[in-house]
Amino acid sequence: MSTPRTRTHAEAVRPAVVRRRVGPPVGRRELATVIGITVVFGLVLMLWAYLNPALHGPDELANVDAAIHLAMGQGWPPAGDLHYLQGLLGQNVPVHLPPALDRPDFATIVGDGSENALVNPMSQHPPTWFLVQAVVAHLLDFAGRRWDIVVLGMRLVDVAVMLPVPALVWASVRRATRSPRTALAATATLLAVPQLAQLGSSVSVWVPVITAGVLATWLAVRVLTGDRSWWTALALGGALAVGTAMMAGGAIAVPFALLAVVLARNGSGPLGRLLRALVVLAVPAVTTGWWYIALAVQTGTPQPDPFPAVSSTWPANESPAPTQFAGAFWNGMSNSFWGLLGRYEWPLSAVLVDSLTVIALAAVVWGLTRQSADRRTMLVAAAFPATALVVVLVRDWATYASHLGVTVNQGRFLFPSLAALLVVQACAWRALVDSETVRIRLARAAIVVPPLVAAAALALLYSGSYEELVFRISVAGRQTLIGSLPYGLRPLVAIAVAVAVVGLATAVLAWGAVGRSGPRSGTPAAIVGADDATGTRETVDTLPAPRPPGSSPAALPDPDPGPGPGPDHGDR
Repeated sequence: MSTPRTRTHAEAVRPAVVRRRVGPPVGRRELATVIGITVVFGLVLMLWAYLNPALHGPDELANVDAAIHLAMGQGWPPAGDLHYLQGLLGQNVPVHLPPALDRPDFATIVGDGSENALVNPMSQHPPTWFLVQAVVAHLLDFAGRRWDIVVLGMRLVDVAVMLPVPALVWASVRRATRSPRTALAATATLLAVPQLAQLGSSVSVWVPVITAGVLATWLAVRVLTGDRSWWTALALGGALAVGTAMMAGGAIAVPFALLAVVLARNGSGPLGRLLRALVVLAVPAVTTGWWYIALAVQTGTPQPDPFPAVSSTWPANESPAPTQFAGAFWNGMSNSFWGLLGRYEWPLSAVLVDSLTVIALAAVVWGLTRQSADRRTMLVAAAFPATALVVVLVRDWATYASHLGVTVNQGRFLFPSLAALLVVQACAWRALVDSETVRIRLARAAIVVPPLVAAAALALLYSGSYEELVFRISVAGRQTLIGSLPYGLRPLVAIAVAVAVVGLATAVLAWGAVGRSGPRSGTPAAIVGADDATGTRETVDTLPAPRPPGSSPAALPDPDPGPGPGPDHGDR
């Protein structure tokens, strides 16, 4: 039986656990910078949504048409049985829309609801997001309101759904690298992907899938770096369920999420990790799996093709050429990832696109060879975009082999994994660059260059939409622009000024934040600088308490190397 004296002695020699966050605490300047980047990101998307002519976003006509079908009270037909509304299809003009004041309301253009024979491919997806946009259309009284204003309202809903992306990217990279500087730089690079801004400011079912994928990345990185909370595992499954509720493409995140849970170092043991993986998988399977099971039973595939199967036979002595396909795949994926603006019409400079792609890939490959690289985090995070690439590669090769040609524009498949891509890039660059001075310079370059790319992309959008793809500002182009904007020029000027003012203030904040060096050893946590990465790779450190007077080091037990229950693990 223990006595008070023996219990007191045991408590004296029991190691105390000192818990630290992954990375330094978030300072006011860093938080203000993240908020500023988020606001700038949202304003840029708003500017894009207002400047880009209605129905001129990627696959926007199909998405709007699907939502209006539901808003009219129609049911959701099987894949291949949804057809474009004839009146809405007539608004999809190849060049300039008619002046805004001459555009009719939806009731006028829909008329008696007659349909065109052209198939709308959106029927291959669940109706979830189209129902949301149908509700938006009703809230805007779509029948009696000008059709382009209704489309603008739908676009702004998508912009709102995209708003969490910068903060989630920042949190993911910060958690993975324990470096505020790297996290801020990675978040700023979102503006260097104009296609993301274009897709995020259009009416598209991909928007909630992108946000769900970025959310899943943050939660998976938390699990991978030591968070063993059951709530986190449940939330990760919920993020996967949101993606799969929108489209089958949301399932691309599932292998990555399971890998992160199974390979997590969180002290829960193999059985604990397996149970958490089952929870993560069960949530989307139970909530959305029934839809795909029903489709598989009815059609033989969980995502039927809305178009009838058509194939061609290769001529004699000819066959699919892997080199030809590889060239088309490289160009198509890189262009449609970085920026293929309009309705996949206007690519960014080939020099810019190829340079960014080669630099990004080279950094990852080179970073993996460095001894200091966090290969575990890099490889697990890379599983997300790698899965997307494999899916696109298999689909496009099948198209090429059966149709004697292929047009690749599926860069959007990588956008749900964008946070994972940036985690891989961040880990690679931290492994490659040891010099504090060079790290500061690279971070500042990441703050300066992306806004320039975004500005160039907006100029390309303007020239393609209003200047016949000539880089100029002509009188005719200005008149076309003013006549085309839903509410005239003033909102455009106001948003542009807001982007400039908030962007400049945020750039100044970020420039100073990434330039602050981390503290020397022994610096109190209260004055941690902008780039203290001295924390361990796990969620907590366990350090023994000072030993009692008169005791020897050998008499003290070793601390438990695994993370114990605490606030970060949520075992309570």
